[in-house]
Amino acid sequence: MTKTIPTSAPLLWADRLRNWATVLVIIIHLSAPIAHQFPDFDTWQWWAGNWWDALGRPAVNLFVMLSGFLLLSKDYPTIPFLQKRLTRVLIPALFWMGIYLIYGHLAKNDPPSLGQALLKIVQGPVHYHLWFIYLILGLYLMYPVLRPWVRQAREQDFWYFFVVCMLGTWFMKLFYVFFGVKIGLHFELFTNQVGHFVLGYYLGHKVLAGETTEAPGIAPWRWSKRGVLLLGWGLAIGGTVATALGGYWHGKAAGVFQTYFYDYLTPNVTLAAAGWLLVARHSWNRRPLLEIEQEFSAASFGIYLAHVLVLDWWSQCGYWHSVTYAAKAIPILVSMVTLTTFSAVLLIRALPGGKKIT
Repeated sequence: MTKTIPTSAPLLWADRLRNWATVLVIIIHLSAPIAHQFPDFDTWQWWAGNWWDALGRPAVNLFVMLSGFLLLSKDYPTIPFLQKRLTRVLIPALFWMGIYLIYGHLAKNDPPSLGQALLKIVQGPVHYHLWFIYLILGLYLMYPVLRPWVRQAREQDFWYFFVVCMLGTWFMKLFYVFFGVKIGLHFELFTNQVGHFVLGYYLGHKVLAGETTEAPGIAPWRWSKRGVLLLGWGLAIGGTVATALGGYWHGKAAGVFQTYFYDYLTPNVTLAAAGWLLVARHSWNRRPLLEIEQEFSAASFGIYLAHVLVLDWWSQCGYWHSVTYAAKAIPILVSMVTLTTFSAVLLIRALPGGKKIT
């Protein structure tokens, strides 16, 4: 007897994975300056920052993969979908862009004028972490094209799509970075984050043997739950290790820090993100969500938008990644920034209209 897993079933794992991805973003923004800006590769300080940075790298891919799973699993009429989704992102995005523009102007006179501020909004990003807004808006525009395709696609169709995405992202970048060779072929649809968008749908619907889903074109795993979890943990841990060691090797070989292995569109980061999704999908759905998990998930977008301001505030108070040893400072600061931002966003959401801007 098979067990059907409908997309309408409670997706506790998706909320928990979103919460984990939110924390990973904060980890990146606290640890990356150590690994990237102070590349004394053979010190404990650099290695501590490097390991934390490597751990955080799957964050953006996880957000994209979750969006792909949740959105592509449902049929929405194009115009209402775009109106609802674009509005849901644009209203809080424009509000926080305004906050960061004012903050930048007062702190560094950047932007110096209203015209430059408007130009920054158009060109993007207004602040270094807000590039994600432009990414997710572009993926929303792709939804009406991708949804009919994933609905009728079969296993081999998905793998064709993923292979071409690998060529358009992983291998084009690899050839250019390591060999200085530019591939002239235009992959168009198969570049940037669209592969992760579809991959989230695929892995979210790829069930264990004996289960069925609402995506019958996706073949179930041939392994047991234990085997899939071992694969997931192997990818998550292996991808993280590959990021940290690859970044060290590349930087040492070049004599200066190199960003390739920390890029979101590399095999190591993609595989780590896929591993985390598999672990969450097959083991994080057992117990009901605690109230704090529900609140954190609902506030996650607001936390993403606001956490850099909180991070800067703590640094002005004297709490920054270099205040002490990174191995000790980073987990403490991650906890401080996460809890402070979460509390601030909860307060904002309790105000009239607060949920619309978070």
